[in-house]
Amino acid sequence: MAHSAKRFAILALVLGLPASSSQAAEVLLGRVRREAILSISPEWRAQYEEYTPAAEDLAGLTPLPRGARLQVYFGSWCGDSRVGVPHLLKILNRASGVHLKVRFYGVDRTKKEPADLLEGVGLELVPTIVLSVKGREVGRIVETPRTTLEHDFALLMAEARGTAGS
Repeated sequence: MAHSAKRFAILALVLGLPASSSQAAEVLLGRVRREAILSISPEWRAQYEEYTPAAEDLAGLTPLPRGARLQVYFGSWCGDSRVGVPHLLKILNRASGVHLKVRFYGVDRTKKEPADLLEGVGLELVPTIVLSVKGREVGRIVETPRTTLEHDFALLMAEARGTAGS
């Protein structure tokens, strides 16, 4: 694909513009808006719509200290991302009163681009969900959760609340 056509396909997906099926197969790179994620393919949308997070774990998603940030690194080409990222979006949408700055970043298949956004992240597998408070990493969920995504996320948030005073 020509460089300008490839750039347009990536831009169309990032902005959430309609794309042809050939464009939908493109790799999203860089910061991606939430709305664009569910537009990657019908599978991503279905994963979001069909997922029901456990209510008891959603109850554990209570407000975090100021300066809490969630960075989500994913591959638009990756099967684990195709499941985990839409599920995370549903969890975030169902969690009420959680004050959390969330950023989504699309990466290439080598997990080395975009290099400027990946410097110091230590990214090996996707999706990788990193929770930080005031610039200090509290913890991460890498590729697949140990239990369920909402339970592991609730545990991370509890740890963030516990370490905020230190």
